[in-house]
Amino acid sequence: MIILSILLFLGIIVVHYFLNKNEILSKVYVKALIFKLFCGLLLYQLHLSFNILPDLIFYEQDILRLSDYFWSDTLGYLIFLVTGKLNPAWMYTFATEGERAFFFVRYLSFMNLLAAKNMYLTNLYSSLMAFFGLWACANRLARWFITKNDSDIKIKKIKLALCIGFFFTPSVAFWASSMMKESFLWLIMGFLIAFFLDILKFFESKNYRIVGKNSDNTKIKTEISIFTGIVIKTILFFVLIICLFLLKYYYFALLVPLLFAFGISFFARNYFNKSIRFQFLLFLGGFVFIVGLASNLHPNLWFSRLTEAIFINQQNILATSDFESQINFTYSYDFEPTYHNYQNGEYKNFPTYLQLFEQSPKALLAGLFFPLEIDFSTFGAPKFNFYRLASVIENWIILFFFIHTISIKKLFHQIRSLVFPQKSTSKNNSLAILWLLGIFFCLGMATLLALSAPNLGALVRYKIGFLPFFIFGIFMRLD
Repeated sequence: MIILSILLFLGIIVVHYFLNKNEILSKVYVKALIFKLFCGLLLYQLHLSFNILPDLIFYEQDILRLSDYFWSDTLGYLIFLVTGKLNPAWMYTFATEGERAFFFVRYLSFMNLLAAKNMYLTNLYSSLMAFFGLWACANRLARWFITKNDSDIKIKKIKLALCIGFFFTPSVAFWASSMMKESFLWLIMGFLIAFFLDILKFFESKNYRIVGKNSDNTKIKTEISIFTGIVIKTILFFVLIICLFLLKYYYFALLVPLLFAFGISFFARNYFNKSIRFQFLLFLGGFVFIVGLASNLHPNLWFSRLTEAIFINQQNILATSDFESQINFTYSYDFEPTYHNYQNGEYKNFPTYLQLFEQSPKALLAGLFFPLEIDFSTFGAPKFNFYRLASVIENWIILFFFIHTISIKKLFHQIRSLVFPQKSTSKNNSLAILWLLGIFFCLGMATLLALSAPNLGALVRYKIGFLPFFIFGIFMRLD
């Protein structure tokens, strides 16, 4: 059975490779895939040796039991996989707690089933799925940023920036692999963004227009094939939106409104030929409106409870964090200190939006660049944190290149071109809004993640959802 699972795994890779051998980034496919699978195996082996991922113990217990249920009750398992409803006859209590973890276990159990219950192969399957998501997203961005009129130097620069950001950034390759939620996150988010950009490209190219009666059969078949593919991608796009909400609703709350706002501004440019200023205002207005709608989908996203949810999660993380791993936020005004703010198992008061806003600069720096320091006095001792050392080195490199990209002259020129636009192509207008989308996503997620999860170790893992875009942007701005 394990031999068949290995052959299936290799077959999936071969099929995916031949389907993508003509993609813009195809030259790095093999190298990127090998690096991703190696990082996945390394992470799992480190977990076995040092127990660095405690949740994996519960995941393994649940997915092994669920894989057994497939053979004893195939229909019941498939119903559970789609709906999440357990067959009462199973009489099973999950070791995993929490709705999001429970949803993730359903995905892992399917990977474990394909791997014939072998944990190493399950780890490889999960890493491979994350690679597929990263690959799809990076190549769709390449199609948007590379045009026929670009010089060879610019094309190479775009390819290099995408490869470094999505495939060869160590923390992304390491943490978005193995049996981690982040691997599933990138499977969902990568294809979500890829399908969305494909849909916009379809409407931009006008392929949806009905061909004339005199068109030949080959063209008609091509048009029908393209249209069918877009219909399927549209359906999958909305399915992935639901999956993203179930897995990490805070990524959903920011990414999905940004995508739809970009879509609105895109159609304003493509069909009404509106100026870049109008597109910019429409993008901002659409984003605010859609965020207002999305905030009603989860209690922790309600505007009346958002600060409460952030603060409670913040304090829960701090309560289980070592002092050297904490990011401490100091509140002012009439907000009571933590030790006076807890009574009978509940907090009495919560920070206001203004108080959270005051902490946002520190949270933004932490989300983008922390950790930046490490205690070398413990070097060689059992408690020395090598994972943090690797993160510190990576963050200093990112910070160095980020500082190198800062140019007041460039910033002034870009603001001026946005406020006082000169003649530009509609393609450039779309890219300008797409850049804005990426900036909002990176800055917003960095701030919110640091505020709600002020633990340096957790933050290193959580931020890989936006880190590839951030690194891509940095390398694109390098001269």
